[in-house]
Amino acid sequence: MTTSPAPLSVPVLLERMADIPTLSSRYDEARALAQPELRDLPILTKDDFRSALPDVLRRARSRPHGSIVLGSGGTTSTPKLSFISSSQLVEAIAAEWSPLDHQDVLVNYDTPGRLCSSHNFFNAVAHEAGAVTVPLGAVDEAQLSEWLDFVDLLEPTALNATQSQIANLLEFYERTDRKPPTFRKLLWTGEPFGARALETTRRILPDAELHGVYGSTETWVIGHNGPGCDMDTFHLMPYQHIELEDGAVLVTNLHPECVNPVVRYRIGDLGEFTRCACGRPDPALRVLGRDDPQMKFLSILLTPQEVAEAARVHEAVRDVQIALFGHGSPAERMELRVKAAEGWDPEEVEREVRHTVLTRVYRLGYEVETEAPNAFAVRVVERFTVNERSNKTPLLVKDGPPA
Repeated sequence: MTTSPAPLSVPVLLERMADIPTLSSRYDEARALAQPELRDLPILTKDDFRSALPDVLRRARSRPHGSIVLGSGGTTSTPKLSFISSSQLVEAIAAEWSPLDHQDVLVNYDTPGRLCSSHNFFNAVAHEAGAVTVPLGAVDEAQLSEWLDFVDLLEPTALNATQSQIANLLEFYERTDRKPPTFRKLLWTGEPFGARALETTRRILPDAELHGVYGSTETWVIGHNGPGCDMDTFHLMPYQHIELEDGAVLVTNLHPECVNPVVRYRIGDLGEFTRCACGRPDPALRVLGRDDPQMKFLSILLTPQEVAEAARVHEAVRDVQIALFGHGSPAERMELRVKAAEGWDPEEVEREVRHTVLTRVYRLGYEVETEAPNAFAVRVVERFTVNERSNKTPLLVKDGPPA
């Protein structure tokens, strides 16, 4: 086990968890110890988090500060809810990560409403910096030209969105022969900054600074990066204590306004401590991917990442999305959606990428070729399925609409 150097008090954590009756009894053994250590406390999962929701609501109502209810996934019938202080901890965050200043005009391209966190967060970040905020939200492509005419009038200097939305927006400018605004700063969160988005950004806005934050709706902001940093590496917020248990990232939020039971919370990512390329001497967290991302398809275990990596071997492949239909049923099938570089014949790319994937992911190839030849297809598309609530472009979608 490895841990970040942020200080903490285990007795204070035990006292905090005593306020969560649903989970409190799990800490009885640690309370009985004369000097309990962090490793004596249980690791909490997303299931633990959901089970404690009524207790967390009661805790939020007892606090002198306001709280915001946010959604980390699920549906309206089975929501995965989270609580964050109405301050959004922005003062503490801005002390470490403040990419905007009072001369900036920020276009907030994250979706507002529907319990989304990012739109509210970036409005607050801009307010703290004294910047002008344009709370645009994501716009359908059919209306995008008109809205961008309006945005251009405001002479924007900064944009925030998910990395895939940044790439989509810049590609729209390029595809429609529009000159993009002089975005000096691009703020991002929500998903890893992929190679396709980075290439697009560097090609269209070569001088733009990239500023990212990493975290989750449950834990809030864990770390940040900026120009000169590796895109997958983040400097930790002082109020977050991070452990690595066999590579799994465990988060303990130490901020006094933390409402959620974030004590040794297994966020679902793998990571390692490293030194960032920017040269800062403090340990940084490199995010390596999802914790246990395996799925079963055609009775074999594989990861979406290994399928995507095999597809990206082909020089025409710019980006990949995997769609599953009827997953778990006898008729389940996988569609590998590919964005191809210009100048390539789509049918040729589909044929060659299919062969490459089924050759490299040999377990999948064997099952497809011997048992289910129609269960796997490759299709070149212009756009991927996007989560309408968060504007994230997931690697894996299930029973989703056509791309």
